[in-house]
Amino acid sequence: MNMLVLTICLALSTAIPRILPAVFISRMHFSRGARKFLRLVSVMAALIFPGVIQSSPNATACLTTIGLSVFCGLMNWPPITAVLASAGAVWLLLVLM
Repeated sequence: MNMLVLTICLALSTAIPRILPAVFISRMHFSRGARKFLRLVSVMAALIFPGVIQSSPNATACLTTIGLSVFCGLMNWPPITAVLASAGAVWLLLVLM
């Protein structure tokens, strides 16, 4: 029972800081440039950057993935596209090296 309570508490402590900003930001109106910037920041910070740094000891794979995620953000591609493209790039670079 204690493990279940601990798991629920940990899930809430992780979910709440991610859900609340999304709820408040969804009601705000931003300029086109601000939306582009926020999309880029969200892709880099929330999805790509921490995983990239920890996923590979290879610096070339890390830098390539970061560059690819920046490109995806600047092109206004959906965040899932950036995630899948970056994961594929890391895998391909690690296989080839």
